[in-house]
Amino acid sequence: MKKGMIFDMDGTLWDSVDSIVVSWNAALQEIGETGVTVTRQQLMGLMGKTMDVFARTLFPHYTPEKGAEWIDTLGRIENEFLGKYGAVLLGDVKAVFIRLREMGYGVYIVSNCQSGYIEGFLKYYHLEDLVEDTECYGDTLRGKADNLKLLIERNHLDQYLYLGDTQGDLDACREAGVPFLFAAYGFGSVDASIPRIEALDDLPEYLAGKVRLGEKGQG
Repeated sequence: MKKGMIFDMDGTLWDSVDSIVVSWNAALQEIGETGVTVTRQQLMGLMGKTMDVFARTLFPHYTPEKGAEWIDTLGRIENEFLGKYGAVLLGDVKAVFIRLREMGYGVYIVSNCQSGYIEGFLKYYHLEDLVEDTECYGDTLRGKADNLKLLIERNHLDQYLYLGDTQGDLDACREAGVPFLFAAYGFGSVDASIPRIEALDDLPEYLAGKVRLGEKGQG
């Protein structure tokens, strides 16, 4: 049986919000878009959403096409910034990934981020050899539920679990028929009855218990 542990990015593996604020505001000033200033509080309300939602929220005065162009530009600048400086890891990510592989789990990432964002994270922290596959909104222009299905099917996973930190993550898992584990240390909140861990570093011990994984053909 091929087992997969699938991760969200923001609020689950790292907190990149302050780095995004710095890079985006510098870029907005440089390109003359002085009417828009991005704050941490504003971005916290958007984290986990797809990039078209970012565009509509931050650039409502533009057409959807123009807003999308701005977001694409900011995303490229953000990727470059994070590739140089990284962000705040929410645990010993490398040790967790290594332990999961020792336990027989493949490690995967599915996020609503732009193209290149996950790759920059993996490269900066030298995690490329520990993550078997990734999928994101920027590559498919599809939501998280669809991307979860794509990744599971592409990698022929027989059993799987998703770790995320927002209601949106939970909703996507319910739509895709993927069991959800709540990262209670992250950005968001979900119903109290949802299984949870209080720290990323607790994940291997949680999986070592009698947790039930999703299986191919369910949902």
